[in-house]
Amino acid sequence: MAPQSKKDGHVLGVLALPGGAEVPFRVVRPDDAPALQRVHARCSEQTIFLRFFGPMEELSDRKARYFASTDGVDHLGLVALDPEDPNEIIAVVRYARETGDERAEYAALVEDRWQGYGVGAGLTRHLIDAAKENGVRYFYALVMGENMRMLNVLRHLGLPERERFAEDAKRVEVVLSPEGHRGPG
Repeated sequence: MAPQSKKDGHVLGVLALPGGAEVPFRVVRPDDAPALQRVHARCSEQTIFLRFFGPMEELSDRKARYFASTDGVDHLGLVALDPEDPNEIIAVVRYARETGDERAEYAALVEDRWQGYGVGAGLTRHLIDAAKENGVRYFYALVMGENMRMLNVLRHLGLPERERFAEDAKRVEVVLSPEGHRGPG
């Protein structure tokens, strides 16, 4: 099920994980800022370090509001909800681009206890569907070399990708629409 670009707050679909768990997901909404702060607080120092390239003891109100506010076209985020408590977010994937640009920066955060079950990959596939509908042709992400989970998510999308080294990180570029691929420039 491809997510719609509207921000109605309704569940868009369910991720059926290999272990049998069913995880609902939807578009992030402005009132999710406190839930984003809570998922950040539940993540290990290592997860936060790999996502934000350094320590971040808490997600500030300003950053939480930014991550929770999207326009559905140039900035879009999807959140996975805890099947046991739908008020709690267990993962978020998002992209952001300059208006009209065909490239968008991609980022993801999955709560530690849900890592390795396909939540991030599943959400990312739905985000890609929405991005393509919105005219995004490429995702790029800066990923620390030791962040093997994130690198594996990007490598196993079945889409053409390229890695470049950028200081302490890899810049991974993924072509969202392989047909007519000219290559990131």
